[in-house]
Amino acid sequence: MNWIMRIFIGLIVGCSLSGTALADIDKRIDTPQNRAVLQKVEQAYNKIRTLKAKFAQFNSKMQDDLQTGELYLSRPGEMRLVYEKGSPLEFYAHNGYLIYHDKDLKEVSYFHLKQTPVSLILKGQLKFSDPEFLVTDVRTVLDEYYVTAIKKDARELGSLTLIIDKETLQLKQWDIVDIEGIKSTVSLYETQFNIPIDKKIFIFHNPYKKKKK
Repeated sequence: MNWIMRIFIGLIVGCSLSGTALADIDKRIDTPQNRAVLQKVEQAYNKIRTLKAKFAQFNSKMQDDLQTGELYLSRPGEMRLVYEKGSPLEFYAHNGYLIYHDKDLKEVSYFHLKQTPVSLILKGQLKFSDPEFLVTDVRTVLDEYYVTAIKKDARELGSLTLIIDKETLQLKQWDIVDIEGIKSTVSLYETQFNIPIDKKIFIFHNPYKKKKK
């Protein structure tokens, strides 16, 4: 599994988190103020049914490698991550599967969506109370909220920090730190919410699958 695949999985782990009074939160940061922030984030995210955004992805290990593309999401159950021309990678979530396509290697990998963190962001309602996750930090820095979380039974995925605009409560950026200390940043821009998205964009046709005679 290459580094971009690990980044993507980590990205989705963090993106799926949201807060409630029942949030599983580290005791060191369990305060009424922090719970209020988590609840605001959850309420804002749960208003989103579709999302389209451009993204820029930067990795601290490969400092000259800036990846850009577009993210499409439709809840429940569908998502597509498309890198700009020049990158061989595609990601799909559709029909119960997460699909990873590397055009250069002519490789397609399928994962059951329910067995991946991706399923959480694509649910109809998202909750921090999911027992698989632990919120480890909540901070306010100037006009932004920073929310950090880990997946309890997969700490090898590292941690992910969501950067959220304090006024609009819109997601602006992910900061992902893996177990090796490598930091990846994914910034969203030109984000559009609750717009019509053609369902065909989420359908993956495997170009290597042999046709039945």
